[in-house]
Amino acid sequence: MIGAEGDNLHEGTGEASGGRGGSGRRTLLAGVQVVGFLGGVALLLWVVLEAFAPKNRELIARLGDAGPWQVVALLGLSVATLVLNGTIFWITLWPERRLSHTDVQATNGVATLLSYLPFKLGLICRFVIHNRRDRVPVLTIGAWFVAISALVVVNLAPMVGASLARRGVDAWWWVISLGGAALATGALVWVSAWFAGDRGMRRIHAMLDPIPVGMLRRFMRTESFARLHAGFGMLAHPRASAAATLLRLADLGVQAARFVVAAGVLGVTMGWSDAMIFAVAYFTIGMVSPFGMVGTREGGTLAVYSAMGVTMAGAGDGADPLAPIVLFVSATEAIVFLAGGGLGAAWLRVDRLLLRRAGQKG
Repeated sequence: MIGAEGDNLHEGTGEASGGRGGSGRRTLLAGVQVVGFLGGVALLLWVVLEAFAPKNRELIARLGDAGPWQVVALLGLSVATLVLNGTIFWITLWPERRLSHTDVQATNGVATLLSYLPFKLGLICRFVIHNRRDRVPVLTIGAWFVAISALVVVNLAPMVGASLARRGVDAWWWVISLGGAALATGALVWVSAWFAGDRGMRRIHAMLDPIPVGMLRRFMRTESFARLHAGFGMLAHPRASAAATLLRLADLGVQAARFVVAAGVLGVTMGWSDAMIFAVAYFTIGMVSPFGMVGTREGGTLAVYSAMGVTMAGAGDGADPLAPIVLFVSATEAIVFLAGGGLGAAWLRVDRLLLRRAGQKG
């Protein structure tokens, strides 16, 4: 059985090993994070100014005519994307560890809310909760997140490639995107199966043992390496990987629907083809942004819109409709994520977790 104490996150300060050089690097990295976050805030302010510019005054006035069902639909779609992403986390780990689906959803709610902030606080939150509360070893959590990232890459890369090649969404875009995602996921499962399990471990040893590095050989025979190796087991499970891929594609459809509904609220007609590209850009930018989601998704999506040169019926002469649309999507999403984070924190009793950690430090 895996010992609990050895699996917990280290809480030492590292002063002895880091010294002044380590402190200087931490200060520099913190400064970069703060500057990047402030840059995101500046981007968000620019989007707000664009949305409320005189050219969009007529569009903004239409918000008062929005039907209640449209607002409810936007909120519901944001709930759906939150739940879908939580389920992706849960099902990816499922082949190696069976956690409570409700607990993973609650953790996802808290972490998603923190993802607005810099310093990768959402990622750190997932590590702390799943390690401290669920007793999942740190290296297993690392392998879990790498597995999810690998699935995101094979799911989204065909869509990004199709968008760059086709400059829009047509029949070939769907063939490349969906067919590419299916083939890439299948290839990932096949490769992972080759390295998963005891046979896969023996194959890894056969490949790496000839390398004359004693430290590497010793590490490959440790429990830590076995925990990292669990990532292959997650990806090698065909049903879990296929389900995660289907959920990711469904999530992108939900996110595209948010843009279509938000455009409808403003009396603008947005085609599903354009909405899908905006949804992919919005999600991808938020995922890879190292400084938090604030402003980066909105500014990046507007940049994609400008590069595409899209026109939307009903926007009016001279109007720039995507700025108010993306701002409306982000605003309704923030309401849902705030509620989801609060409910998740209450369900997990994060206050008790923090108090327990404080007691352990004392």
